[in-house]
Amino acid sequence: MKNIKVSIIIVNFKVKKELFACIKSIYDSKPKTKFEIIVVDNDSVNIIKKELYTKFKNVKYIKSNRNLGYGGGNNLGTKYASGEYFFFLNPDTIILNNVIDALSGFLDKNKNAGIVAPLLFDKSNKPYEFQGNLELTPLRGIVVLSFLSKVFKNIFNKYWITSENKNEIKEVFSIPGTAFVIRKNLFDKVIGFDERFFLFFEEHDICKRVKKEGYGIFIDSKAKVFHEWGASTKKGKDIKKIFERSRFLYFKKHYGIFKALFVESFLRINKFSFLMLLVLLSALFFRVYNLSQSMVFIGDQGWFYLSARDLLIQGKIPLVGITSSHTWLHQGPLWTYMLSFALFIFKFNPLSGAFLTAFFGVLTTFLIYRLGALMFSSRVGFIAALLYAVSPLIVYFDRMPFDPSPIPFFTLLYLFSIFKWLKGYANYFPLILLFIALLYNLELATFTLFFPFALLLFYGFIKKKEWINSLLNKKIIGYSLIALIIPMIPVIIYDFSNGFKQTVVFLGWTLYKPFSFLVKHQQGNLIDNFHLVLNFLFVNIQRLIFQTNLVLAVFIFILSLIYLFYFVVIKEKFKIDSSRFILLFLLIISILGILINQTPSDAYLPIIFPFVIFSIAIFFELLLKQKIIKYIAVILLAIVIILNSYDSYKNSNIGDLQDRVNAVDKIITLIGNKEYNLIGSGQGSQFKSFTMNYEYLLWYKGHPPVDNKVKLKIVVSETKNGIIIRKND
Repeated sequence: MKNIKVSIIIVNFKVKKELFACIKSIYDSKPKTKFEIIVVDNDSVNIIKKELYTKFKNVKYIKSNRNLGYGGGNNLGTKYASGEYFFFLNPDTIILNNVIDALSGFLDKNKNAGIVAPLLFDKSNKPYEFQGNLELTPLRGIVVLSFLSKVFKNIFNKYWITSENKNEIKEVFSIPGTAFVIRKNLFDKVIGFDERFFLFFEEHDICKRVKKEGYGIFIDSKAKVFHEWGASTKKGKDIKKIFERSRFLYFKKHYGIFKALFVESFLRINKFSFLMLLVLLSALFFRVYNLSQSMVFIGDQGWFYLSARDLLIQGKIPLVGITSSHTWLHQGPLWTYMLSFALFIFKFNPLSGAFLTAFFGVLTTFLIYRLGALMFSSRVGFIAALLYAVSPLIVYFDRMPFDPSPIPFFTLLYLFSIFKWLKGYANYFPLILLFIALLYNLELATFTLFFPFALLLFYGFIKKKEWINSLLNKKIIGYSLIALIIPMIPVIIYDFSNGFKQTVVFLGWTLYKPFSFLVKHQQGNLIDNFHLVLNFLFVNIQRLIFQTNLVLAVFIFILSLIYLFYFVVIKEKFKIDSSRFILLFLLIISILGILINQTPSDAYLPIIFPFVIFSIAIFFELLLKQKIIKYIAVILLAIVIILNSYDSYKNSNIGDLQDRVNAVDKIITLIGNKEYNLIGSGQGSQFKSFTMNYEYLLWYKGHPPVDNKVKLKIVVSETKNGIIIRKND
């Protein structure tokens, strides 16, 4: 067909019925203007071509090689178009009256017009209230695209240019992308649609560029089109994410990255995100409030402070950390590296480490929400974050600058990597090894988490699971070795000169340890040790879940375990890749590790924090789904949160840092300007690290002790009645 005036371009995606009705309405409107219809099929399955040609012989059918989105599909259609005007039309529309003649005629008569759109009507034959609008600026975007539109109705109403007279011509800044006609030469001049906008906001973008070229944009109310809003978009996936991505791109493209980030951050705020913000602020408050009074600063922490100081000042890179309870073994050096960063930022202030662990505490609170939402549900994630933010035991650890404090953060990442790997994402396997290595480099006790991973690996090989077969890949194997070895380099270097105690000997010892409980323990028999550790667990379960009442805390914990076990065994029938199975498996292994080790050590506790919190959140989610019980559950949860918050606040003055600072000030007064040796006395002084916290504080205040023997001795002893400082000339 020669002398085509209007090329009508329709992009199809899974709306065959609506598309055929749209095309039929075009022909039924019997326009006098010469036109052509081009259908661009974004559907991955070619199911309409034959039927389309059977019903409409003159339509041009273009099959895209993938789903190009709205803008990309239209751009493809224009390559096959020969008209003077391009009429972009959604497939879920019905042409009424003489729309094509009216719109093309308008552009013929108004040379200053670049785009003209019809008035859109709904099923009830009423025009949609909001069609044309003013320029979408960041300020207007914050109002009209958010809950503020209900508050600032005046700004919202002025943004939309409504048409009271159905026969008038209205100039606007932009029009809906549903249906509009643009001059071909202008479309080419502005380089068509920006295909980065997969869907949404592409009309704002192209209208803005048309305006820059000096052309007007109009709505002709005499041209009427029926539109079934959302018929095509509702069949797409991740519509919300696509909308948010396009919205951010629009503001970034036209107003810069900083304004775009500000607008997007504001627009992402809803009731739920606002509540999460309050949770995070609560987590921050309980961790940093009165920190100088709540921070614990024991001798072992002093060891890390001195090690981090020497790394920064003297360049001494430690290959291992402080010795463990088994003196032939050392903790990993990772905490020293992390602490040195904090000391550098805060200029060696003793509170530096506590600020770092507080930061990790808040970050872990957010992470537990995000991973909880991904693995279970948004409600589980939110409840878990709420419980984690105010738990007295967790807050205590997050105020203490010590190597166990960041463990929950890496444990969560380990948990999520296991979950993704078992779901078939082999690229997460190297991350599992990375987090095992990082956790080992924080605290040896975390090696407990190696065993559930090893058991899953063994089970997968025996059963020939797909998530094992996917690992037989050179890249995966290579990345896994790199992920495991790089964090272990300092320890490996250390081991070459120390008989491989940290690696080979340690691995052999951990394999022996699970069976060591069968023999008589040096501190007592098996029953006594079991009672000791069990009592230790109950006390800390109380501090973790509900410090106010031991019975209720243990009751909630046991019920949550019973429900989790029931769900995994009865409902899921031990489905290995289930998030609940993985959670229960890791929780049981971690608790067994504490019992088998027969040592009531605080270092084991942070490992179980995320697992216990998640199991309780899942239990509360179950209760909240019940018609009657949900009200009791809400009250119980509120009581736990309120009383835990009170206990965390009340415990903000139980630290010992200030007492040690006062003791150091007394030492400085006693020594004058003389050189002195610092000596520990009494219980605990047999350990080398006993005085290291005082040594760091004295160095920080400019009066460090000397290593060589001098006449003046300052003796430090710690008793139930306080710190005693005496001079021994």
